[in-house]
Amino acid sequence: MLQDLKYAFRQLAKSPLFTVVAVLSLALGIGANATVLCWLRHLVSHPLPGVRDQERLVVVASNQGGGNVSTLDLQDFVDLSHVFVGAVVSQLTSASLTVDQQQEWTETQVVSADFFTLLGVQPIRGRTFLPGEDRQPGGNPVLVISERLWRRRFASAPDIVGRTVDLNRHAFTIVGVVPDTFHGTVPPLSFDAWAPRSMLWEVCNQRLDGRSARGWHNIARLQPGVSVAQAAAAVASLDAQLALSYPDTNRDIHHRVLPLSQCPWGAQALMGPVLTLLLGVSAGVLLIVAANVANLLLARATARQKEIAIRLAAGASRARLLRQFFTESLLLALLGGAFGVLFASWAVDCLPHFLAIPAFNLYLEFPLDATTLGLTLLLTLVTGLIFGLAPALQASRPDLNAVLKEGGRSSSAGAAHHRLRGALVVVEIALALVLLIGAGLCLKGLDRARRVDFGFVPDHVLTAGLQIGMNGYTPETGPAFYRQTRARLAALPGVEEAAFASWFPLGLAGCKGNGVRVDGYVRPPGEDTTYEYAIVSPRYFAALRIPFVAGRDFTDQDDASAPDVAIVNQAFAQHFWPGQDVLGRKFRCGGRWRTIIGVTPTGKYNRLSEAPHWFFYLPYQQGVPDLDLNICLRTTGDAAAFGPALRQAVSAIDPAVELVKTRTLTVHVESMFFTQRMATTLLATLGAVALMLAAMGVYAVMAYSVSQRMQEFGVRMALGALPGTILRQVLLQGLGLAAAGIATGLTLALAVTRLMAGFLYGVSPLDPVTFVGVPLLLTLVALLACLLPARRATRINPVDAMRAE
Repeated sequence: MLQDLKYAFRQLAKSPLFTVVAVLSLALGIGANATVLCWLRHLVSHPLPGVRDQERLVVVASNQGGGNVSTLDLQDFVDLSHVFVGAVVSQLTSASLTVDQQQEWTETQVVSADFFTLLGVQPIRGRTFLPGEDRQPGGNPVLVISERLWRRRFASAPDIVGRTVDLNRHAFTIVGVVPDTFHGTVPPLSFDAWAPRSMLWEVCNQRLDGRSARGWHNIARLQPGVSVAQAAAAVASLDAQLALSYPDTNRDIHHRVLPLSQCPWGAQALMGPVLTLLLGVSAGVLLIVAANVANLLLARATARQKEIAIRLAAGASRARLLRQFFTESLLLALLGGAFGVLFASWAVDCLPHFLAIPAFNLYLEFPLDATTLGLTLLLTLVTGLIFGLAPALQASRPDLNAVLKEGGRSSSAGAAHHRLRGALVVVEIALALVLLIGAGLCLKGLDRARRVDFGFVPDHVLTAGLQIGMNGYTPETGPAFYRQTRARLAALPGVEEAAFASWFPLGLAGCKGNGVRVDGYVRPPGEDTTYEYAIVSPRYFAALRIPFVAGRDFTDQDDASAPDVAIVNQAFAQHFWPGQDVLGRKFRCGGRWRTIIGVTPTGKYNRLSEAPHWFFYLPYQQGVPDLDLNICLRTTGDAAAFGPALRQAVSAIDPAVELVKTRTLTVHVESMFFTQRMATTLLATLGAVALMLAAMGVYAVMAYSVSQRMQEFGVRMALGALPGTILRQVLLQGLGLAAAGIATGLTLALAVTRLMAGFLYGVSPLDPVTFVGVPLLLTLVALLACLLPARRATRINPVDAMRAE
């Protein structure tokens, strides 16, 4: 084996140009796959760094509230001790942390007491939460912080445990520090502080008690030997019992058990589909690379046929030659894999370009860990075997008599050899066509998505969060602050409208949901029980340019002393009262009957691709649970420039109130496009690489074909054939390969592009423009790739060609 390896090195050194081209091509293909594999592992399959045994972690998702659960339902599931080791819940927020009179907004999770224990996260200083430390509301104001925060704000002070800090204007005692490898449980958000569930009101200004309060994220750990399917069956059985025991809160409520990789919140749900698509695309590129390298090896093996024939005639076995050829192929693949890993180590850091979302603290540093490197090595070896197989088999069985004769150029390249090289080019063109059609569809879909009617106008709108609960405001005193603030903001020069809302559409954060009751309406079996809503102030609809179909906006008179009212969208109105006037109709929500005073068009709320669904709005002064709202200002000029004026206006009313995550609504909406933008950019890049590789393949085959037919062309030109005839024949041969590849690729594309429907908005997976334009582009590229060898064929000197033979 060592002798084979030395000989392989010498053979590759003899052909430096071939070696460089092959290694760089393989590095590109293997590096692309290693990059996507790394992203998949760190964002989808194992998304929680610093957490042990992630394979045993699952989430329990309800059919309400975006999949969130209530703590009481989850506890009933955890009591299935033969299924679950345990489960934890969490809520996330930005909290105001003040250390040494310096304030900053810190991403914080409110969690169960056994949060760190279940995840297997050990503190590096102090302790984590004690059992029962999360039970008494308002009790145990303790805090666990990250090593990152400890270093940044406390200069790694050794006496950190026991220090008191101000979190949302409440005193918390730091009891422990966890390693910086741990970032929380909603990837890729990076959290720096954790408080026990008992402090939910102090940190989040929320109440999530009771069986119907399905607002908690969760993670559960399965018992050893229990599968996800077994856990799902046990939970479904208990669901039926809960529906009978608690009909008011659990009728029509169902829960699923999902592996951590399919968690409905976090990066798994957002990035899983796009990364799976990109893995398939990068695998296609690697197949094109393998076909190209196989073609180069076939041409090289042809030049070595005399050497091979002599070795066989001297007694070398075919198995010995096969081993030698596979050694060379695997050496090429390993060299390509080594450079591919170097390429991937750079490429994995490109993810922040796609996921950099303003106002969010994200961790996006994904190293090439041992698992990813192991998968890359396996992929490298398989690739080496794939591209080395055909050349090795072809070269190890030459016609000894023909090869050992002097002369006979044509004997060195039989019809089977040409067919094999042509078939590889057909495969390259077919795969390139599929990738280019996918890229074209995504580009068109992204363009359509950016031009879609959202149902509101995000331009010239500035948003900012408020958390007035930590400043001592209550549901009774908060509305007065908001009324005064809105009046001051509306009076600012350059401000057209000022309003407040609990949520803005088309962001990454889902909106709230609640049950709705309408007299006389019978819910069909299986109907989604979640009715989404937002809490808004007067002039919200004017600020976002949302028109009214009927009725009126909220006013300041719609307060706690006035009748309870609501505004609904057209989908809501048609769902409950099809074809009827809904103004004055009533529905029950949150234990209160509300009268409909307005109807707005059905817009886009969570995703561009969502089907029209029910939505309603509640006035912020009428017994709603949200104390903390968000500002939205419609301005006459650049919205971002109004940030300082907004901050000064709020500070003039209450200097203690700080703004959270100030940004324009355009930036807020832009985050909705990041998966499409990522898929489009990488598909376009890999498609361009595939096009280049396919062109190289066509050129290599045609150049080789022309070199093998020199004598034929010389004789034909000596007998009077015109250069134009030779040119046409060579071009037709190359275009024949392109046509076969395009026909094969179109067949594949018709099947594959249907799988991309989730990434396309407003574009059919069978878009005729794309399916016509891409083949035309590929035909043109193939024609250009054939042109240089064809022109060379027309310049042959008949006398020189026949003498050379």
